[in-house]
Amino acid sequence: MRWPRQVATAAALTTILTGPPIVLAHTVGWPLPTRPTPEQLHQWISDPLTENTLIAGLALLAWTLWTLLASITLRATTTRLIKTVQRLRRVPLPTPMQATATGMAGAAALWTPTTTSTATIDAPTPTPTTTNHEQAAVPGVDIPGGWLPAHTAQQIAAASALVWLRRRRAYQPQPPGQPRHDSDLTPLPPTVTAVQAATPSTTSPTPTLVLPAGGIGLTGPGAADAARGILLTTLLQALRPTGHPNTLVVTSRDDLHRLLGPHTPTLHHLPGLTVTDTLDDAITTLTQTNNSSSTPPTLLTHTPTDPTTAARLATTLTHTIGVLIGTWTHGPTWHVNADGHTRPDTSSDPTRLCVLTDTAARDLLTVLAPTPATPPATAVPRPRPPTPAPPPASSPPKPLALQILGNPTLRADGTPLPIRRSAALQILVALAAHPDGRTTRELATTIWPGLAPHTVTRRLYTTLSDLRKDITAIGHPSPVEHTNDRYHLNQQHIDVDLWQLNAAIDQAATALTDPTRAYQTIIDHYTGDIAAHHTWPWLDPIREKTRRHVIDAHTVLADHTPDPNTRLHQLQDALRLDPYNEHLHHQAADTLTRLGRAQDAHTLLSRYHQRLTDTGLTRP
Repeated sequence: MRWPRQVATAAALTTILTGPPIVLAHTVGWPLPTRPTPEQLHQWISDPLTENTLIAGLALLAWTLWTLLASITLRATTTRLIKTVQRLRRVPLPTPMQATATGMAGAAALWTPTTTSTATIDAPTPTPTTTNHEQAAVPGVDIPGGWLPAHTAQQIAAASALVWLRRRRAYQPQPPGQPRHDSDLTPLPPTVTAVQAATPSTTSPTPTLVLPAGGIGLTGPGAADAARGILLTTLLQALRPTGHPNTLVVTSRDDLHRLLGPHTPTLHHLPGLTVTDTLDDAITTLTQTNNSSSTPPTLLTHTPTDPTTAARLATTLTHTIGVLIGTWTHGPTWHVNADGHTRPDTSSDPTRLCVLTDTAARDLLTVLAPTPATPPATAVPRPRPPTPAPPPASSPPKPLALQILGNPTLRADGTPLPIRRSAALQILVALAAHPDGRTTRELATTIWPGLAPHTVTRRLYTTLSDLRKDITAIGHPSPVEHTNDRYHLNQQHIDVDLWQLNAAIDQAATALTDPTRAYQTIIDHYTGDIAAHHTWPWLDPIREKTRRHVIDAHTVLADHTPDPNTRLHQLQDALRLDPYNEHLHHQAADTLTRLGRAQDAHTLLSRYHQRLTDTGLTRP
């Protein structure tokens, strides 16, 4: 309970304010003496350092110190009281209302199932958003280049997961001995990974922003940033199960380039976005869409300077929504601060809008763009690489073993070693996935995306120091070394299962005899996804590339077996690795048909198409 501490604080405050003056008044008297006579002044000038004057000086000093202490105490108490009053004005919703609001937000949130990691002492947490006493706090996350409401950040994280599922669906297994085409495994932009890392794991009850019909103007330092935020949040509706496949936003090419920069040609094909040549064309498109759609789109543009165009636009926006950057004389205008807080007219309530810089907006909009299909492998001769090193199985066992395929585990002499910090485990996996090492900056931005590297350098050093202590405490040398500003794992002290798998992949690529055994070795070494059940954003490209190698091994064995049943088993094993791959499903269905199991082939493809529909992969 807090009341004993509050009583003690009040007692201490009373003692500080009343105790010293009582003692001083009884011992040396009040600090304001009576008016001295001319004789007393003459005596003090002739002999100032008497016992009485020294006592009076000390008393005056004591009273001065008490006055200073009392003023500081009263000022701190007043400040705390003001903050308490402000906090009481922002009383949160009662529990029943919270449950209702959460349920409504959950129904409106993106449906895509996605795994979320639990928060730990090392994970970056969303920066809480606070406002002044006239505005209610809005849950959201700060990212480099802007601020997003919590539910928008959750939708971005889910859309990012869809990007990787679309890439998995489109992948076509590569034949052995050919150069790989993994250009589609480009990591997502840094702003996206920052959102993924900072997104809260629970659905936020933040209500959806409702813009008034008739057009609304945006002014202030955050006007353009807020327009980009509205563009993003509106286009996110195309990913929802009840989303509209038609036009959601209409804008002109000039408006889009002014908002996002001139290098945005690929964004013209975003689902739900219609880009016209001019503003007049945008108004015409909006008029036609309003007459043919039950859900009119939103017009995003800058305030027109031509009175005729403005009047035509005002007429068009009578029954639809328009967001105009600049003062809008035919409707309300909101002043938007740089942090997204609005100062609307008297007919509206203050709120906070999603705000994004042009770079942040471009990064986040990439997760909404369609993923191109992976091009099939071309028959380009591949130069034979140097003879690979002997397989790791022939190497003597090392004292430390790191398993990152499946559940990451560090073992010392066969015994699992507990790792106290989740960031330390992530560092081990990152260094295992990059045998050439990572610089301090690379490692910091990998583990804590969205945070400036210099702000987490001390956290990195502390994490590595604790990891070394955990390992050296049991009598083993630390496998993490720092050479030429690069952290790396010492291969003399630790063995990693991913390294064994990569060695098997390299050996299979150059195997001249018994290639079947070489590809079976790849399959045998693969015991699960890299760091399964962890959702670290940087993992996706490495995880997908490794999975593709194993899928290739299965398809090679399936193509080189004369037995259709064995071929089917290999394809089924590959489908268990990636149940979203379209090529594998059609290969398995064709094999079932050859075996006289046409109904099973139909069932397989029907279930696959239903899986795509359930996850939203049937949309662009």
